[in-house]
Amino acid sequence: MDKETKDKFLRELVEEGYEKLYIFISRGNGDKDLVDDVVQETFLEAYRKAEILMDHENPMGWLYLTAKNKLMKLQSRKKSMYSLDDTKYFHFKAREIKEFKYGEIELAETIRNSVSEKEYEMLRDYYLNGYSSEEVAEKYGVDKGSIRMRMSRLKKRLREELIVGWLIFFVLCFRAVL
Repeated sequence: MDKETKDKFLRELVEEGYEKLYIFISRGNGDKDLVDDVVQETFLEAYRKAEILMDHENPMGWLYLTAKNKLMKLQSRKKSMYSLDDTKYFHFKAREIKEFKYGEIELAETIRNSVSEKEYEMLRDYYLNGYSSEEVAEKYGVDKGSIRMRMSRLKKRLREELIVGWLIFFVLCFRAVL
């Protein structure tokens, strides 16, 4: 697909759906900043998946569902960042969030080193970016029927490699103590 066609499709989608999506997300939600973030994140995701979305039977339905999922994710992140009046609690939560982000980076690097680049991208698209198995199969030219099994096998392989890695780490630490 050429850039001009993609841009035209997305421009029309934004014109048609922006206000509808904004109203949908803002119902029952008084946080205007959160609503703005959700709508922007939804259209960013639409941009990323424009090729798939152009062939989708119901693009507006896809936008609503994506916006709903984005709203839930952003709300859950925001809840963990609220502070109580106790400043010690706030500092503890802030440190915990930073450590969690570091843990995510470390885990991502471990996964990246354990699988091929294509497998890593497939895992990211399937589990993090929310692509369906059909979308992943189409994007990477893989049989649609085998993609779920492939993801399952990758997860199992990663789980085994991570466990073995931790066991080696534990044994090395234990030997150092003795």
